[in-house]
Amino acid sequence: MNFNRVFRSYSYHRLWSSLNYIRTVYTAKSETSPLQIYRNKVAVYEFRADPRQEQLMIMLDKLYYDLQTYIPESRHIETTTYPDETKTNFLTKLTNVFKLSSSTNDFIERPKSLYIYGSAGCGKSLLMDIFFECMPIKEKRRVHFNSFMLEFHNRMHRIRNNNATANDNLLGSVVEELLDEIWLLCFDEFMVLDIGDAMIIKRLFEHLFAKGMIMIATSNRPPDDLYYRGLNREYFVPFIPFLHRMCTVYNMDSSTDYRLIGTQGHVQTVFDANQPETTSELDSLCTRLIAPFEPKTATLDVNGRNIKIPWQARGVVKFSFDELCGQEYFSADYIAIASKYHTLILTDIPHLSIEKRDRIRRFIILIDELYNYNTKLIISMFVPTVKDIFNPLKDDPQLKREDLLTMDEFHSFDRTISRLIEMQSKEYLSKPKRFINTEKFVDEWLQLQ
Repeated sequence: MNFNRVFRSYSYHRLWSSLNYIRTVYTAKSETSPLQIYRNKVAVYEFRADPRQEQLMIMLDKLYYDLQTYIPESRHIETTTYPDETKTNFLTKLTNVFKLSSSTNDFIERPKSLYIYGSAGCGKSLLMDIFFECMPIKEKRRVHFNSFMLEFHNRMHRIRNNNATANDNLLGSVVEELLDEIWLLCFDEFMVLDIGDAMIIKRLFEHLFAKGMIMIATSNRPPDDLYYRGLNREYFVPFIPFLHRMCTVYNMDSSTDYRLIGTQGHVQTVFDANQPETTSELDSLCTRLIAPFEPKTATLDVNGRNIKIPWQARGVVKFSFDELCGQEYFSADYIAIASKYHTLILTDIPHLSIEKRDRIRRFIILIDELYNYNTKLIISMFVPTVKDIFNPLKDDPQLKREDLLTMDEFHSFDRTISRLIEMQSKEYLSKPKRFINTEKFVDEWLQLQ
């Protein structure tokens, strides 16, 4: 190992990086930086001043400038996992620790990724979106974490079927394909519920970070609580210190849910399923939304599985709660529905007890995907408010909040309640629908405002 060469290379690139950074600070448009945009919105009362949000924007602003001259390059990521422990001797491990990649960028400090966590509605996703929109690059993507993992598994399946030799380094092939398109990933709702994701996530992110990915992630949970009490969690646990090492972890620590501050919309979106007139009121609203068409059945193809749609027309789809959350549906199914239709009518939402964890989990995922695609939601329910759909502390006075913190569904349902309330607001109802499929229905919702 030529240490003189390494030292010279390190010093040169350190100097070059510093000069680039200085150049960027003075040439980047400060008026369009994330921090300035945030402060402008506070100044005109579009946002409320919040010291925790301000601190996060300062961190995002620094990352914004750091990434102006960042060039993603492969580097060796020190890891505790090896392809075959029985064939790895001490010398190999020692070599891996001090291994030099072909890139001199290994000796330049790479901007750290950012993991943001906090309670529902504290502004995590909103502030990440400001940063995302400010970044003047094409190689970026903002995606719900569930959707990203589903896409990852689909890519693995496709590459495995199309190229048998890719099995030797299937994970590497998928990562190479992904990072040919993007290197800045902004994840909304980083959470791990699926054992398949839990088993592969460390190897996946080792590959992503080694190839130069920069990540911003939002979550309701700190890294140490991810996949808490999940099946075979001991295989997931090594990912936690790795995540801490690669990311700056920031706690929003805000008790304000800003989603609850929005004004109510002009269209009634929540109905009382106990009232006899509710059925006719919903029928009347449906007629207005789909006129002059009549509802029909349909079938959605989701990765080779057929999902039956009992009622749909002109971008509006209707299910009962039992049809949509009482059946064996998965994230991919809810993504397909949320991305295709601009409005979902969900009827007869019951009170959910703690014993109905499967239905609670599906309902959480459904609301997340509807929210992610700005899908409008009309509901009828048998409980007084959305806060009563699942409220085990109210159901059983003997229970304490601490008793339920290990239950992912309980922890995540705060976010679901917050989103259900926001989805009734005028601000949410005025948002344009996000479509990803080629068939785009006209969103007639604004005509009802």
